Amino acid sequence: MAMKNPYPRVDPEWLVTFLTVAECGGVLAASRAMHVSQPALSARLRRLEDAVGQALFDRSAQGMALTEAGRRLLPVARKLPKVLREALEAVDPAAGARLAGPLRLSASTTLADFVLPPLLAEYARTRGVPGLELRVGNTDEVLGAVRSGRVALGAVEGLRRAAGLHLEPFANDEIVPVYSPDRLPRETLKALKKATITRELAALPLLWREPGSGTRRVIEDAFRRRGVPVAALRTDFVLGGTLALRGAALAGLGIAFLPRRTIGQELALGRLAVVEKPALRVRRTFSWVLAPGTLPVELEAFRHWANARIRDDESL
Repeated sequence: MAMKNPYPRVDPEWLVTFLTVAECGGVLAASRAMHVSQPALSARLRRLEDAVGQALFDRSAQGMALTEAGRRLLPVARKLPKVLREALEAVDPAAGARLAGPLRLSASTTLADFVLPPLLAEYARTRGVPGLELRVGNTDEVLGAVRSGRVALGAVEGLRRAAGLHLEPFANDEIVPVYSPDRLPRETLKALKKATITRELAALPLLWREPGSGTRRVIEDAFRRRGVPVAALRTDFVLGGTLALRGAALAGLGIAFLPRRTIGQELALGRLAVVEKPALRVRRTFSWVLAPGTLPVELEAFRHWANARIRDDESL
């Protein structure tokens, strides 16, 4: 006599829908990603919630957010594509290549503007990736995206730890203070030439990233270690991005702290110069951001490939 199945029926399609909605941040974006109508996706979510007996999303005018039950289900749901793929590969070894999904990840602006695009482009071109989505934000926004489950993989700079998340270093970087020798106002240039200690540098017009930026955080820490508290720093000029910061420095607005890898051409042409004294160069680490649980197979494959590629080419 056949044993009765003690589990409620849960269609894998419902779990895939749940995962996509969680990672995309809502039904509308998930509908576009899956090419399925919004009513059909909403119906799948309702069936899944009926099967498990709990609401998985809080729905409001502001959007959809995972409930506590949804947050517990998310790392388990992320295992499903890998399990299904392994099942199909067991009977058809060529199935894995056909089932590779799009890459969805989030990165802070320096990484998104200068580091990840060539890696993603090479990987997508050589591996036949069906699509990719790189979401850009400051460090706090990337951490929030991974914590909430909107993405499974993030990349940030300058952090050693993040509550509830795992940070895995994959490359190093150096931030240097720079200015335009031709465009910086004459009186500021004179004061800069006379500056010999960090406190004197802090009194000059400095250009900052926005609060929540990893770049800003490590620069504030560098000043603090040299005896200049954050409250004593001038924060009159705040720009939301590395490109904006570089443009303002080139225009002579003030002294900017920029990753050396982003200004190689400007330094070579003499359009920007590094402040040599007082020396305030900051080394930081680029890290992958991972939530507890298993990465989707396509992201795990990309992370493994990117780590090897970066080790082989230190210019990346």
